[in-house]
Amino acid sequence: MTVFWIVTALFLAGALLMLLPALLQARAHAVAAANLNVAVHRDQWREAEADLATGLISPDRLEQVRAELRHRVLEDTQSESMRIEAGPARRTAIVLALALPLASVLTYLALGDPGAAAPAVAPAATRGADGSARHRLDPDQIQKMAAALAERLKAEPQHAEGWLMLARSYTALGRYRDAATAFRRASDLLPGDANVLADLADVTGMAQGKRLAGEPARLIQRALDVDPRHVKALALAGSVAFETRDYGAARGYWERLVPLLPADSPMLKSIRGSLAQVAALEGSVEPATPGAPDAAAAVPATRLTGRVQVSPELAARIQPGDTLFVFARAAQGPRMPLAIVRRAATLPFDFALDDTMAMTPNLKLSGFAQVVVGARISRSGSATPQSGDLVGLSVPVAPSATGLNVTIDRIEP
Repeated sequence: MTVFWIVTALFLAGALLMLLPALLQARAHAVAAANLNVAVHRDQWREAEADLATGLISPDRLEQVRAELRHRVLEDTQSESMRIEAGPARRTAIVLALALPLASVLTYLALGDPGAAAPAVAPAATRGADGSARHRLDPDQIQKMAAALAERLKAEPQHAEGWLMLARSYTALGRYRDAATAFRRASDLLPGDANVLADLADVTGMAQGKRLAGEPARLIQRALDVDPRHVKALALAGSVAFETRDYGAARGYWERLVPLLPADSPMLKSIRGSLAQVAALEGSVEPATPGAPDAAAAVPATRLTGRVQVSPELAARIQPGDTLFVFARAAQGPRMPLAIVRRAATLPFDFALDDTMAMTPNLKLSGFAQVVVGARISRSGSATPQSGDLVGLSVPVAPSATGLNVTIDRIEP
């Protein structure tokens, strides 16, 4: 606010500097004009006397000239005196110097908004626990804004930022299906945008009962293919792995996330808590007690287990930060993985694949007679095969095979 008044004072000073000199100079010019007229009349009188001396005019004519000149001098002097006394420029300048700033300030206080120039301070009810101000809108306001924006987008369907704003408004209202629809429109207009893909995966998961299996998982992977270091996508990918009880993969995603977050980030505290939970689960997993009511539900009916290892020739090529993908696909049929595990590339690795890891409900391990298990180490963290990846494949096996060995023994050309 102080800066505002300083700038205002500078503007007023500039205006006065333009006006006051002109007013003060006007009076000096008026006095100078009066003196000039008297000097002219004096010269005319000298000329008349010279004409009398040379005989050009008579004494009577000289007296007429004297009377005319006296009359003119009297008129000029009285006119300037009246004009100066009626409106002295110095008085006008003083009044203007006082009135202009005062009138400007009073007019602004009456018609302007003094609070607009001050930093906004949120009331206590809208401040966060850390004291930071937060903007709060009630649901009715958000609903009205969303309705108006949706109407506008009917006329401007190519406005990507508008669809993003609408999607976030729906998310704030808990209208996750509508939010997913809006995010899809934005994704169509902004193909390959990792932010949009991660947000779409998030609201799609919320819309299907807070589960990330299926379409959300595929969207998360697409986001990571675009940006392997995308914070939200990594966090969600860890949640996908945690849902499928692949705690090693969940730990791998979340450990990759830790160095990307500021030390004082609330999200970092949450991730560290999740890592502690994973560590506890990994250390406390015990075989189900035979005869327990939930023993059958604890282990899926179709489950493929084994170990991934790397050949000695390629072991030195694995670097910290590399990502390991272990997947099963049909030996004869679609190439899409029937189940997949993603984790940090630490080998050997004991894996377990089952129907709960299916990427689509109609493509599961149990739906095929034979499958092939593959392992791939990616430097970029992308699920899409790339030149230089380290890969290995098994022979076709039953989807419930156990003790399978998969050796990574070749480099993707």
